[in-house]
Amino acid sequence: MSTIKPFCAIRPSADKAALVSSHSVERYSAQAIHNILDENTYSFLQVIYAGRDSKNSYHDQLNLIKSRFDEFNEKGIFEKDKEPCFYIYRQVKDRRSHLGIIALASVEEYKKGIIRIHEQTLAEREEKLKEYLTVCDFNAEPVCLTHPFNKELDTFLKTESHKKSLYDFSNDNIHHSVWKISSKEGIEAIQHIFKNIPYIYIADGHHRAASSTLLAGMKKESNPKHTGQEPYNFFMAAFFAETELTIFNFDRMVSSLNNLTTEAFLSKLSQAFDIVPKGKTACKPHSSNEIGMYLEKHWYLLKVKKEYSKSKDPVDSLDVSMLSNYILSPILNITDLRNDNRIAFIPGIKDLEELQKRVDSGKMKAAFCLYPIAFSELKAVADAGKEMPPKSTWIEPKLESGLLIYSLSY
Repeated sequence: MSTIKPFCAIRPSADKAALVSSHSVERYSAQAIHNILDENTYSFLQVIYAGRDSKNSYHDQLNLIKSRFDEFNEKGIFEKDKEPCFYIYRQVKDRRSHLGIIALASVEEYKKGIIRIHEQTLAEREEKLKEYLTVCDFNAEPVCLTHPFNKELDTFLKTESHKKSLYDFSNDNIHHSVWKISSKEGIEAIQHIFKNIPYIYIADGHHRAASSTLLAGMKKESNPKHTGQEPYNFFMAAFFAETELTIFNFDRMVSSLNNLTTEAFLSKLSQAFDIVPKGKTACKPHSSNEIGMYLEKHWYLLKVKKEYSKSKDPVDSLDVSMLSNYILSPILNITDLRNDNRIAFIPGIKDLEELQKRVDSGKMKAAFCLYPIAFSELKAVADAGKEMPPKSTWIEPKLESGLLIYSLSY
């Protein structure tokens, strides 16, 4: 049984939603950030980027963010809903539509494993984000959660999304729509449906969920009247059915062949793979157990031999793991994907031409294109209590900052 809770969002007025809403900082180039800061005084980047260009300490930067957020509230850029609501959210990008609900998820259910993870988090980053939450006192970007398809929920969301919207605008060729569910009947209908969804899975935002859990633990210890219903016991999340997410591959590039010649490298590959030369024709894998490879201006399709693809372990059976287990580690001696500077990653939303260009430039020696991981594979890893290798998936939609905000104070 999964808990989903309505909340009173702090949000821009309808006429300013398109101006306020922004991507996360990491999704912009430095030049794009400065252009937006110069041209758009309403952008939420004015809040979350406050102090970044200065030599202030991290703590001082956070205080500047909180101060700028308070300024936005004082100027009337934001308003707060007076009653708890669910917010139906739809994003359309490149003709792909993603429809879900923005609501509150429970820290306690994260701790109990009802909300399940598939990625290892770093303690240092968790602590840094906990400090962010402590000082800034709000969630401005939802954690992206996913769950198995539910017909009743799908029908409800599609019916409501045909009604008059709260927001409807486009930014950067991405269309955003929001509908507010505030009626007692609507709220109870959604909560009843989620009682029949046994587990929720984090699609994107593992560190933000973990830091919210740390914050809740700290606040609980300092609150002798803790009830479990305080705002810090929840975090803002966007809930999408598996069918409403798009999972892309995350490809790999390496800068050397570990002192091997091309011929010696291909010879070693042939132990675990059937190698199909494709010449100049760029090739993507068409199924799991296949890897596209670009090397010395030639493409190859690597097909995992049957005796090497029989693992019952949900992690080892992933294509991204087989690339590591049969190529990167034993042949190229790349064992630390997080820190080895011989390997680089590129999300599958980029064209194969980008991989080719990086290799042809001489900056990279070879590139590997992977087949996207399926939701069933992600779920199997999380259900087994295991973790995928770093940079295994690029999941969309990527959610906006500042469109709906959850206050961690009463």
